[in-house]
Amino acid sequence: METRVSTDVEAAVALLAADEVVAIPTETVYGLAANATSPQAVEKVFRLKARPASDPLIVHVRDAEAIEELGIAVPLWARRLMSLFWPGPLTLLLPKSERIAPQVSAGLPHLAFRAPAHPLTQELLKHLSFPLAAPSANPFGHTSPTTAEHVKRYFDRQIPLILDGGPCQAGIESTIIGEEKGRFILYRPGAISREQIEEVLGEKLHVRSTTSVPKTPGQFARHYAPKKPLLYGWKTPPIEANASLIFLSPPEGLNHSYLHSLSLNGTLQEAAHTLYATLHRCDQEPTEFILVQQIPSTGLGEALHDRLHRAHTRSVFTIGHSNHSWGEFLALLRRYEIGALVDIRKQPYSRYVPHFSQGPLQKSLHEAGIAYEWQPLPKKLPFTLSRALQEYLHVVILCAEGEPHRCHRFQLSDQLKQEGFTVLHILPEGGLRLHHAPISLELGEKI
Repeated sequence: METRVSTDVEAAVALLAADEVVAIPTETVYGLAANATSPQAVEKVFRLKARPASDPLIVHVRDAEAIEELGIAVPLWARRLMSLFWPGPLTLLLPKSERIAPQVSAGLPHLAFRAPAHPLTQELLKHLSFPLAAPSANPFGHTSPTTAEHVKRYFDRQIPLILDGGPCQAGIESTIIGEEKGRFILYRPGAISREQIEEVLGEKLHVRSTTSVPKTPGQFARHYAPKKPLLYGWKTPPIEANASLIFLSPPEGLNHSYLHSLSLNGTLQEAAHTLYATLHRCDQEPTEFILVQQIPSTGLGEALHDRLHRAHTRSVFTIGHSNHSWGEFLALLRRYEIGALVDIRKQPYSRYVPHFSQGPLQKSLHEAGIAYEWQPLPKKLPFTLSRALQEYLHVVILCAEGEPHRCHRFQLSDQLKQEGFTVLHILPEGGLRLHHAPISLELGEKI
């Protein structure tokens, strides 16, 4: 199948009426659209994205009148939000319509609706006699597309048409709002900030925590992720030669081949517009992983923080003390913003370097504000690390003394990889090495 990229709305209308899937532009991200009233067409979307059947889709309509045509009783609070933010990047959780294919709601009693503001998609909806089910046009869990090129990279020769509307203006998904038991719920922060919604409703929004059974799209804990491991939340990302680095605004005096800033002047609106495009560029670069600076979590930053938090890889570091002085060792921990150290040595003392014996080490770490835990049992290590990562962003494993230029505990690192961890080794002289070898290799060897 050839995938055409064009602005041919008539062709899109004909394909959608024939139950085909077409990629469409919106002001947020590109969507993978199908006739929302056709079970066969909706099933194609789930299959193309490899999307779990438990994850509901958003129904795209031209305006508020289209909701009434579906026979849906719209509550007053929703009408108020529609009048101010539709068309636009706001999704509302409303009662189901029997006209919509049952797969769209994933068996839930409500449906998510929005009216996209992109002029090309507005024109398309005006020529259709049915609404569109349109999740983001990417394989499930991966980075959302904000250009036609991103979509083509994902689905070339799998869909017949991509409507090319240029780069998405907002660049981040819609905000999702609903009501439960008289309380207004923010299911997903997005391109319209919490503060804007609260001002209109006159009430605070409550946040629904992530669960294994989502009530709306975008609620899975792991989502929006690039192909490479992404480590989010750095106060200052370390300058690593084999990493793509992302800062909110351009850092002064840094020289790096793969340095990115989300906004020239540090504005969150510009950062939202460029976030996904930047992640796509990082995936194309000859680097091994992506390090992203912490984003302020207020205003529009709440949505950016949410996306990057979900894209963040569950990662741990390893370090071996060799013959480091305490100052050198602490400098490495601080460089990588380590919050907790898990000591896996069966006999936690050092014959040759006394400050790495358990007592002095624990005392020095406490003075440095770094938590310490001893876990010599390999079977319990994954649980210990998972628990530590709930409290600390960066956790390091302290391995036994050994040759300073060999990766530490490669067999153990392989096991942690199988448990779903990304493992990065802190080299004795500084620098990170992504663990991806199935057997122990010297650091100088090629994989």
